[in-house]
Amino acid sequence: MVTDVQVMTRRGLTLMVRSPMTIAMAVFMPIILLTLMSVSFGKMVLPGASLAGYVQYAAPVFVVMGVTFGALGTAVATLEDRTSGFDDRLRVSPVSPVAPFAGRIFADALRNAGSVVVVMLVAVAMGFRWHNGFGGAVLYFVLPVVLGFGVAWMMVAIATYVDSVETAVSSTNALLLLLSFLSTGFVQLHDLPGWAQPIAAANPISHVAQAMRGAASGGDYAGDVMATIAWAIGLTLVCGFLAVRGYSRRP
Repeated sequence: MVTDVQVMTRRGLTLMVRSPMTIAMAVFMPIILLTLMSVSFGKMVLPGASLAGYVQYAAPVFVVMGVTFGALGTAVATLEDRTSGFDDRLRVSPVSPVAPFAGRIFADALRNAGSVVVVMLVAVAMGFRWHNGFGGAVLYFVLPVVLGFGVAWMMVAIATYVDSVETAVSSTNALLLLLSFLSTGFVQLHDLPGWAQPIAAANPISHVAQAMRGAASGGDYAGDVMATIAWAIGLTLVCGFLAVRGYSRRP
């Protein structure tokens, strides 16, 4: 299985390089949103704060959006393998049923790491700074990749059961938009409507954003780190099981 996963990971990276749109979703979209929303809405969300102050607060959610929306490419690639006949060739070969999914997701993890680095270079140019030492900076970069691993399994599971690219993209895009905006990524919890606050409090994007802020600036953020890891493990186990089960049972 290890060899199968290595081969499929290499294939996933090759296909990714040949798909500029996947890279654009993971890198350029969060950079555009970071610059536009920081300049346009920063003072409305945090009155009296400077541009650098809002970037310090909001940069985590833009990093996470790059990771999560980049995972849309995972769903599309999974469906393309199904419809092109590539999966059929694997299913009649001595290949582990986990390898096609795991290889694609490991490739996504490498893409996500690159996306985090590029987006944060732009954030640093706009005034973002780390104040919690080297360990906090490492944790800041690791957390979105960890959550992205679980989100990628969710995308694979969805793509295993739907029948068209349009269905996969529209359903997952709507879900990711709701999770992004009903979170504490852009605004503070008390600034959200009352009905949205419980949703934001339980939202995994809120937890990872709060954990990343704590990793950058200090404070009590251990609970958010544990919640982020729990969400990643839960998504991986549940969606990984559903994906492999659906793959094995498909005629």
